[in-house]
Amino acid sequence: MRIINPIKLLFLTKLFSAILFSAILLSGCALDKPSNIHNAETNEALSILQQIESINREIKTCKGSGWITISDGKQIKKFRMAWAASFPDKIRLTLLSAGHPVETILADGKTVTFISHTGKHETKKINSANPSLQDVVSIPVTIQDILSIFAGRVPIGKFDTASIAQITDSSALTDTMLILKRRWNGQSQNIVLTSDNKVASFSLINENRKLIHRVFNEKFKTFGSFLIPSKVKIKDDEERMIEFEITNYQPNITVRLLLLMQAQVYASSDSICL
Repeated sequence: MRIINPIKLLFLTKLFSAILFSAILLSGCALDKPSNIHNAETNEALSILQQIESINREIKTCKGSGWITISDGKQIKKFRMAWAASFPDKIRLTLLSAGHPVETILADGKTVTFISHTGKHETKKINSANPSLQDVVSIPVTIQDILSIFAGRVPIGKFDTASIAQITDSSALTDTMLILKRRWNGQSQNIVLTSDNKVASFSLINENRKLIHRVFNEKFKTFGSFLIPSKVKIKDDEERMIEFEITNYQPNITVRLLLLMQAQVYASSDSICL
C-alpha cells in the first residue's frame, strides 16, 4: 500500500479547499436572486419583488403619444413624442417639433439606430441591445429604461441580496422601500411602493452611494384596463432631467415589425399617426 507524505496530503487538502471556496464565491457573484433564503425579511422582500415584477405583465405591445421635456441643467427642450413598442426589446420613438420629426430612435432587440431628421448628425447604429442614451438625453438611461416606462413597469437588474425598509412621511402614511444590492460592484436598486401599492419611485445607486438616476412616477392614468404612469420624471444628482407626459396610450395593439422599424412618421399639428 502506498503511503502519502503527510506534508503533501496537507498541501492537497488546502488546495482543494481553496478551489472549492473560489467556486462558491464565483457562483455567488452570478446570482440573480439570493440563494440562501433563511429569514422572514428576505422572504417578505422577495414577495414584494414578485408583486412589482407582475405589474402590467400582460402588456405585450403598445403605441402612444405625448410630450417629452429634456434638461441638461442649462437649457430645457420640449418635444412632442410618438412611439410604437413591442416588449421586451423593440421600439420606435420619434421626437417632433412644430409637427415635424426631429429625432428617431429605433431598437430591434439587437441594434439601436439614431436618425436625425434635421441633419444634426449622421445616422448612427450601435450593435447593442441596450446602450446608454446619455448622448441624446444627457442622463445615463438605457433603451430598457425607456421601454419599461412605456410598459408601466420597473426595470429590475441583477442582484444578490434583497431587503426592505419602511418610510413614514409627514401625513403618517407608510411607504415600503425594496432594496436590491449587488455584492461585486456595490450597486443598489431602491424601489418605493406607496401604501396603496403603486410604485412611487425607483433609483439606481452606484458603489459610492452616488445617485445614477431616480425615476419618479408623479401621475397615473388608466388606459383600457391598465394603470400606467402618465407623468414620469427622471433625474440625476446634477439636476439633469427627462420628463415624459403620456396623453394617448393604446396597449396590446397590432404592431407590424415593418411599421415598428420604419423611420418615417406622419404628423400634423393635431395628431401623430403611427
